[in-house]
Amino acid sequence: MEIRHLRHFLAVADTLNYSRAAEELHISASPLSRSIQQLELELGGALFVRGTRKVELTQLGFSLNPYATRILDELDELEREAARRVRGHVELNIGMRSVPAELTGALVGDVIKSVESAADVRLTPLDSFTQMDQIITGRLSLGLVNRRSEDQRLDYLPVLTETAGMALPDEPRFSALAEVTPEDVVGLQLLTQPGADPRAPQLAEFRNAFRAIVPVDSDIIGGISAMIAQGGSCCFTIANPTAPWHRYLNTDGVIIRPLQASYERAITYLCWRVDRNNEGDLGPIVGRARERFATVLAL
Repeated sequence: MEIRHLRHFLAVADTLNYSRAAEELHISASPLSRSIQQLELELGGALFVRGTRKVELTQLGFSLNPYATRILDELDELEREAARRVRGHVELNIGMRSVPAELTGALVGDVIKSVESAADVRLTPLDSFTQMDQIITGRLSLGLVNRRSEDQRLDYLPVLTETAGMALPDEPRFSALAEVTPEDVVGLQLLTQPGADPRAPQLAEFRNAFRAIVPVDSDIIGGISAMIAQGGSCCFTIANPTAPWHRYLNTDGVIIRPLQASYERAITYLCWRVDRNNEGDLGPIVGRARERFATVLAL
């Protein structure tokens, strides 16, 4: 039995989807399927029931899950400890969504470097869902996310609140607005960026006002703002001018207005895996973060 077999098994067990698990592992579906088959041969039984529409764990799969999780957690901890001893410093991979420089500066400078002055910090831009998946698998140490999961293996600390806003066509009826209400966007189509969740309960009033919700997954710089500038479309964003998403959308033909004052502020959380909050791992950094962000940044 190889370690990679266990990692592949847990990826499929977590997602119950071979294609999605393969994407998370950065391999194709065929070698993933072969790896699971090899593990099943070694264990002498099927780990998954493969239906036409879904994948389910067998009883053997359920039994293996906690053992595989514990083995890989201990291996990850061993690798981190070995890295600390060999290099003499901590290496931290941190995921981040689009957040203001004030936040990353506070996290790296005021929190991490104050605990581990020689830490090698690597920031990786990822959407919140991908960050949480990679925190669980150990690829990321920490993440800056804008939503929370019900997964009990993760813990969160609010570190930033921002006023939510709406990017709108630069037309007189919108430029005159001090704040945006659902009535103001009736008839517009909502463009949603990757990782956005237009079904969130707090968006219900606005969601019902749109004539359509259109997911946009474009690598073209300025693509969404160009669509808004043409008229007839809008997009949720952050009213804070220092927010990267605000700066990205704030182009010719587009204006950004805050949502009505009663609307919930956008929250960014620091996220970590619960079992890593101990003195020999992330505990000192998490403790310092709780002190630094006892008063949440408000932008």
